Amino acid sequence: MLAQSKWRGYGGQSRHWDESLEAFTLISALAASTDTIQLYASVGVRAFHPAIIAKMAVTIDDIAPGRFGVNIVAGWNAYEYEQMGMWPEDGYHKYRYAYAEEFMQVMNKLWETGRASHQGKFFTLDDCKSYPTPGHKLPIVCAGQSDAALAFTAKYADIGFVGRIYETPEGLGALNARLQAKAAEHGRKVGAYALLNIIAAPTDAEAKARQDDFLAHADHQSIAEWLKASGRDPSRTSHELDHVRQTFMGFPFVTASYDNVARHLDAIADQGVAGVCLMFPDYVPDLEAFITHVLPQLASRRPRAPTERYRH
Repeated sequence: MLAQSKWRGYGGQSRHWDESLEAFTLISALAASTDTIQLYASVGVRAFHPAIIAKMAVTIDDIAPGRFGVNIVAGWNAYEYEQMGMWPEDGYHKYRYAYAEEFMQVMNKLWETGRASHQGKFFTLDDCKSYPTPGHKLPIVCAGQSDAALAFTAKYADIGFVGRIYETPEGLGALNARLQAKAAEHGRKVGAYALLNIIAAPTDAEAKARQDDFLAHADHQSIAEWLKASGRDPSRTSHELDHVRQTFMGFPFVTASYDNVARHLDAIADQGVAGVCLMFPDYVPDLEAFITHVLPQLASRRPRAPTERYRH
């Protein structure tokens, strides 16, 4: 379960994401009330100091040892942060991954040793203490397909979300190869996870009818607001924005029968992609149907790897 960091929605008739719960608070509640599920909280690095997030993360990991990780969001939607006075200028888009890298450097110092002095471009710490330290490596997640995003993921993340315009198994495989090549430069491997909307039904025709119905009732006002925010990000190409217009928020659909959804996911796994982050239009019944009808057919399903421990 991954909780997103969202401070401003896109309005429209559906009030898309206008109401959302704060990620770390939500995940801490889930940590206390679950036993086995992996939990990830997203942090927009523009909105928090890394020492604060380092302490919050260790607190949740203390509640649910080995089940918690952090999703790093470098930040692209200027409107979210401008409303709080946390967006310095439009130029931030160009150096956001340098900012995120220094954010990670500070957090890693505090997690590994419990104290840090740091004099950087964006953060200054004077013998900052943060105890307890985690007893194991906290997994890091991030997302992005740009060269800067892949470079950051390759250096710092354990999981990198990929997708959008690379929706075919072959496209995702090529993107994964780029990510692994960059990770190999640091002697690392990163698990590429595809971002997918699943629209499934007993037959292909029924699944297609569901998708057509969703698209026929799309909230074009909120989509326009999403595109307005995306247009301020110079890293988004016109090709990607056109793709977003066609797919209504940009995340690829896998629209098929339960059998063919399973085959599609296996085809993605055959390309070396490590996993998937799934979204469902009607969350609870769609998730239950996926568990019942798709999961048993997946030849590519793998057990979760044990948590890597810090070596002090």
